[in-house]
Amino acid sequence: MQGQNISKLKEEFEKLVRSIESFVPKDSEIEKTRVKRLGIELQKESSKNKRLLTAQHEVEEDMEALVKGNDTYSSSGTDILISAIPVAIKPPSIANWKIIKLGKKGVYQIIREDGTYTTYINFGAMLKSISRDDLTELYMLVMQRYGTNRPEDKYERVFWGDIKTMFDPPLSTDPVWNLPYQQKMLSRRYYDTCRVHCLNLESTDIYMLTERRYPLPADVCQDMLSKKLQGDKKDEACYQLLKLIKKQAQNKLP
Repeated sequence: MQGQNISKLKEEFEKLVRSIESFVPKDSEIEKTRVKRLGIELQKESSKNKRLLTAQHEVEEDMEALVKGNDTYSSSGTDILISAIPVAIKPPSIANWKIIKLGKKGVYQIIREDGTYTTYINFGAMLKSISRDDLTELYMLVMQRYGTNRPEDKYERVFWGDIKTMFDPPLSTDPVWNLPYQQKMLSRRYYDTCRVHCLNLESTDIYMLTERRYPLPADVCQDMLSKKLQGDKKDEACYQLLKLIKKQAQNKLP
């Protein structure tokens, strides 16, 4: 019993000695350094938390602006455009055009109002990239230059004829509409950028606007439906075209 008391007293004494040895006065240099280091760490942690909260608040404001349909949002005091970027930027209007002869072929060059130009190896290649607005502007320029006067140059004559066939009121007496009878139809093509479809015949092509009815007899329209409509993309205008041709093939149009 006495031995246990002695052991307990010894343990408490050693504990007291350790506490005395580890005691550091509040005004000692060791304690001052420790408190200063702790204060710096706490300040750093506070600043970090403040930055995180500020960033989170800015993100929440930006998201709220997007939901409300704002065109801009502010981040760090700088306005940044986010939703005013158009899907497609309309190029400058067409100012002129010309056909450049390269050996036995002619290439098409479209010049825009800003002085830039694009060269196409043929009329079909042009239709693959220009819009309906571009095509309409081109028609007006061609009519201003030639009107109803048939050009003497064969390349310009073909170009004038293709444009005129598309936009002028179609007449059944025009010789172009006899060609589907005289020549085998090889394929059909749809150009979604300008909403034009084309009959590819043995020695020529006939270009037509998708929404317009042309003097094509029912049997020719049936032949058209039997040919797969080739194109890069099918859209609403393409489907409306197929419905129009189908009605014309069934003689359901007045």
